[in-house]
Amino acid sequence: MPFFLRKNPNLPPIRDDEELTIAYYLLTRDIKNGEKILSFSRLLWPFASVPGTISTHILLDGLAILSKKGKLSNPPRQPLIGHLLRDTGTKTEKDQLQQIINIITYKDVDAEIISESEDSEFQSLEIEGLLSPDFLKTIVEMLPTIKIEPVSNYMPLNVKLSTEMAIDIAEKYRKTFEQMKGNALRWKNQIELISKFVDKKLLDLKVNLSDVKQRFSSQLKKTSSLIDDSQVEIQKDYKGDEIENWRVEEKKKIIESVSTLFLTVERNLEDMIKKNKFFTRDESLKSKVFEDLQPKFLVHFNYLKEQGTRLLESINNLSQKYEDILEKAKAVDERASQKLKEHEIDLQTRLQDRNHQITTIEKEQESAVIEITSYRDDLEALYKQITEIIVQKHNTCLIEAEELKQWSIPDNKSDFFAMPIRWMYMPLYAMFIEDEEMMEERISIVFPGRIGDSSSIYEIFSSPLQDFQAILVNKIEDDMILRSNFEFCCENKNLSKDPNIKKRLMKGISSLRYLDLLTTDTEKKMRNSLGLLP
Repeated sequence: MPFFLRKNPNLPPIRDDEELTIAYYLLTRDIKNGEKILSFSRLLWPFASVPGTISTHILLDGLAILSKKGKLSNPPRQPLIGHLLRDTGTKTEKDQLQQIINIITYKDVDAEIISESEDSEFQSLEIEGLLSPDFLKTIVEMLPTIKIEPVSNYMPLNVKLSTEMAIDIAEKYRKTFEQMKGNALRWKNQIELISKFVDKKLLDLKVNLSDVKQRFSSQLKKTSSLIDDSQVEIQKDYKGDEIENWRVEEKKKIIESVSTLFLTVERNLEDMIKKNKFFTRDESLKSKVFEDLQPKFLVHFNYLKEQGTRLLESINNLSQKYEDILEKAKAVDERASQKLKEHEIDLQTRLQDRNHQITTIEKEQESAVIEITSYRDDLEALYKQITEIIVQKHNTCLIEAEELKQWSIPDNKSDFFAMPIRWMYMPLYAMFIEDEEMMEERISIVFPGRIGDSSSIYEIFSSPLQDFQAILVNKIEDDMILRSNFEFCCENKNLSKDPNIKKRLMKGISSLRYLDLLTTDTEKKMRNSLGLLP
């Protein structure tokens, strides 16, 4: 890769001595009094281009400073879910679905046991050396300018990753990507698995609800048919007719009783009439002697008087019985009225009982229907919650896969990716500076950038590269192995010990002034910085 590019591509490119001079100036402009240059070197940062997923390549940091670190969603614990769905023990369907929620949200006991040693919902993910999407954008921008050059003028940093290791890392990358997509599919399959269980139960509840409604409807129909307001009126009229017939029949019996009284009078009269007939046969009497009949007449009159007295006494007695009979007639009327009233009360009682039974049946039906529909609604709500959680898990896995794919470059971005595996190098300048008083060393680094004009001579190629520059400096301070790598390479190709270094820098300053890239102040600072060289 070239180190400096012109912001204006129509301007002449930056040549070797000019590049060296600008890099030297950028590295020394912050040197303080009492500090001296220990080494100044032009290094090469190795990157391996390895096939990623289909039609993509990934770039790996040969120093393994950069890497992909994060977490990867675990797949659903399908055997545990399947076992729970097949459990026909004492658990209700609601209990089963709630436990499934605990399983898929990793709040169950098994998940708690797992989480004692690691995150049960996620697994850690680290792909050593993998360049981030932001860093890749920087590389993609630089790819059109990449060219093949000898590395004799550079000092390659010692790689930590070999080609074989890069191939293994790429394989891990691909497997991780496929694992993420596979996890998404596994999560999606859980919906089908659980929906079969829920659909079956919902169908059972639907049938059960239909049976309950049909059973209570039959009970209501049967109870309603026992009696109603219209039947009360019909039965009341029917009973009224029946009682009226009874009353008429009872009155007829009373009439017969009264007739019996008069019949008794008639029998008494018949005896008197029979004996009286002898005295009414005038032809027969005429044949008799009056004096002979006179005693008979007297006896007969006495008989009539005696019988008449008895008859009157009998009639008075029968008259009293008639009064008693009249009381029975009144009693019949009262009894008829009482029977009708009792029947009406019985009908109203039966109607009230029937209405009470209907109310009870309707309440039982409502309670049974509410229980079933409430249970159904609870199952549907739990299933909806499960579906939402699984869909989120599924989408998260796809997002993770898509996010991981962003850590690769499509092959159509550059012809550079025509070869399966390829190493490329990014140049950088590094300078170790010593504070003689404090006896401390620090490193200063310049990454590739764009060259503008005298007002802004240098601009780092991208903000991700600038961010990494600060990270790298701090990491070199803390990582002894990495620091040794930089120190060894800088010392092995130390430009500050080159006897021609000052001449090259002087030549570079002249060329930059000719290109109108230096202000007077900048040129002065550059010339003064030459005194820092040994």
